[in-house]
Amino acid sequence: MDRIQQLNYEKDFRIAFLESKGDGFQHLFEKLMSKVYHDDFMACRPWGNVGDRKNDGYLFSMRMLFQLYAPNELSAAEAIRKINEDFKGAKEHWEKYFDEWIFVHNAPDGRLGPHVIEVLAELRENNPAIRISHWGYENMLLLFRQLSLQDLESWFGPSLTMEANVNLGFSDLAAVLTHISIRSAPTTIEVKEVSQGKIEANFLSQEVADFLKIGMQKSPLVAQFFGNWRNPTYGEQIAQAFNREYILLREQTPILHPDEIFGRLEAWAGGTTNTTPLHKAAVLAVMAYLFDKCEIFEDAKAMRTV
Repeated sequence: MDRIQQLNYEKDFRIAFLESKGDGFQHLFEKLMSKVYHDDFMACRPWGNVGDRKNDGYLFSMRMLFQLYAPNELSAAEAIRKINEDFKGAKEHWEKYFDEWIFVHNAPDGRLGPHVIEVLAELRENNPAIRISHWGYENMLLLFRQLSLQDLESWFGPSLTMEANVNLGFSDLAAVLTHISIRSAPTTIEVKEVSQGKIEANFLSQEVADFLKIGMQKSPLVAQFFGNWRNPTYGEQIAQAFNREYILLREQTPILHPDEIFGRLEAWAGGTTNTTPLHKAAVLAVMAYLFDKCEIFEDAKAMRTV
């Protein structure tokens, strides 16, 4: 697996993590753990009127019991009540089977509220015989990096590769651009130059930022493509089509994380019928070009004035 494939899959995992809520987050966690630990990990599902007995997954060899949370979706009082209730239930049903109880959360930035930290600290203090830990995105990413290329392809499909990025040509760009629906554009949309720090100003993750930087290697090819195209306004039309889709995503409720917006723009531009590495390389090159040159995501200067 080359470096570009690795960054592609880490970007896909980051977006999947952000998009997974409720049961979706539990399914993501179970899928990751099952691929890494195989039958050493057992997922637990509610069973009739006994429920899951406060068990969201168990790792036999390491005697770890997992409980999953979406703390940002709970009030402080609800989160405290649920954590205490789940830990008490875990001890009641599973204490002789586990040495470590792990609080797994889906906070996008990895940070927990002070009330959650306090209740975890209290549990540690009151239960010295049990190791109490917390896992967030970074812990799950470390596990994700252990997966083989075969595992990654079965999960997310074929990836963009270094070879495809190097060999990208005009015909590949044309296939992507003709896929994008171009309609009459509002005349009020202004196409601006990208400013320094745009990646940071838009709170994009390092995974997405690294991926964009790879695409920027092919930005000159995209510029050349638009410059040579028979319709001189073609590039502007493409930019406005992307801009309209970006604004639709940005205005969604509930609000999407910038990484989720990036992922949905990528899916919108790439479609589902062609997932070859060359097609992915073309999509990335166009997105990187438009990120750098147009109004996809917010302008850094504008963000600083807010």
